Amino acid sequence: MLLALYWALNFVLRPGKLAPFVAALPIAVFYTGYDVFYLAWGNIFKVIDAQNLPLLLKVLPMAARVGLLIVLFLPFVLVACFIDYRKYRRWQSATGIAVLFVVTLELWPGVILSTLERAGFQTAEWSNAEMTNENGRLTTTLYFEGMRRQSLADTAIYRARGDYDTELSATADFIRNHGNHRNVHLVVLESFVDPTLFSGVTFTRDPRHPDFAKLAGDAQSFSISPVFGGQTAQAEFEALCGVPALQKLSGIEFNDFTGESAGCMPGILAKAGYSTTVSNAFEPNYFNSTKAYTGIGFQNIYFPAEFGSASPTYLTARNVSTDESYVFDGDLFEQNLAFVARTLHDSPDRPILNYVLGIYGHEPHDIDTERRPLVISVNSKPADEQLMRAANQYWYRTQAIAHYVQALAKLDPKGLIVIVSDHLPPLGKGVKSYEEFRYLNNVENSTHLNRILIVKNGKVVHYKTIHHYEIPSLVYQYLSGNEFCVEANCAPSKGALAEKYMSLMARAVGRQTTSELKSPQP
Repeated sequence: MLLALYWALNFVLRPGKLAPFVAALPIAVFYTGYDVFYLAWGNIFKVIDAQNLPLLLKVLPMAARVGLLIVLFLPFVLVACFIDYRKYRRWQSATGIAVLFVVTLELWPGVILSTLERAGFQTAEWSNAEMTNENGRLTTTLYFEGMRRQSLADTAIYRARGDYDTELSATADFIRNHGNHRNVHLVVLESFVDPTLFSGVTFTRDPRHPDFAKLAGDAQSFSISPVFGGQTAQAEFEALCGVPALQKLSGIEFNDFTGESAGCMPGILAKAGYSTTVSNAFEPNYFNSTKAYTGIGFQNIYFPAEFGSASPTYLTARNVSTDESYVFDGDLFEQNLAFVARTLHDSPDRPILNYVLGIYGHEPHDIDTERRPLVISVNSKPADEQLMRAANQYWYRTQAIAHYVQALAKLDPKGLIVIVSDHLPPLGKGVKSYEEFRYLNNVENSTHLNRILIVKNGKVVHYKTIHHYEIPSLVYQYLSGNEFCVEANCAPSKGALAEKYMSLMARAVGRQTTSELKSPQP
């Protein structure tokens, strides 16, 4: 594929000394970008990931934004300038073949997948990186796009299956009829990395605030996130919907939601009589959040008023420092505590699901040193400014968490509080930083192990390591007095989880979309 692509690009360019280099530039950028993507986020690039470029540009500093756009688009501009337009048959033929190839891939992915299989494509379900090593970057990218399109077509079949809807109704009925109707507070925090887990780094003081150390002690647990370095919505999807983020339809499941009910935990609890609320500290259009939250089952959706929220909201970002860009966790918690107090006072007999998403701590971990002076110095080799800032943020964030948990437990002494990190931040060098600083002594899959704090009846409880997608089962167990997993299978096989994922996403993408995707195979 690489040789064919390089030959085709040379074929349409004007002859000259620069032509071979111009033809090679887009390929070189793709290969370099592919590897940079993996190093930064620990994941394999897929075609659909390109749709997240606008979101990435939103959070990057201006210099990085300009540089990225130049790197991405300059090769294509150069190729367009060097095309020999006088030899129209050449470039028209090449364009026609490219269009035919793309149309086949998008409308009849089975043709591409079967061709790859006959050509000896080696699958490795346990490791996308291994699959790339076996087959090459271009071929693996083609394979993932074909599988995505095939999965989109398959959702129509899964929507017709009634056993998924029966299971959802049974879960809601069980919680309504046999549950204790206690309140649930679930908090997902952006890049909440615990610096004490780096064995190759020393700090001038314990990065945990004393209030947090006293509250949590050694009782914190671990949860396995589906992502590293970014894509918060993937962690949200798992924590709220109870299935792995398998990326079968796109790179970000939230982007596929149309607003139709998908059967996630908030929707199930709503059917069981709960008031379900999400408080997101960032923008409504980030990762298609509004439609996703609606489909997930939230009855009340709040964003800060300053970010153009179309509906009434209790949240504000007016205290955001220009040096930090994001709402500090403590400010978010204070607003949420006041909201919870009002809600419990106004509707004391209706249980609530209070879901909060914090965005403070997003890379590059900017910190307003006037409001939050640096209290920790870091000794690491090599030096990492982002780690230093993240460690100081952690001090103030853990102080805010301790205050939040204590105040929430006083307001709601019998409630369940779960606070979990969405993913680990990339720091200075992505995955390599964690290897160099020996995060969790570099145990297998360490870059996906995130802290989770579970508080029951005002006390922190230690749990064995779970996945983010097991959080809903944890909630159901608490609400049912540990009876839910006796009635339901809380340890399904990978195959069962994949089936549930497809049934959920079939409903998330909507009826019209799934019917349109019933494209015939030639």
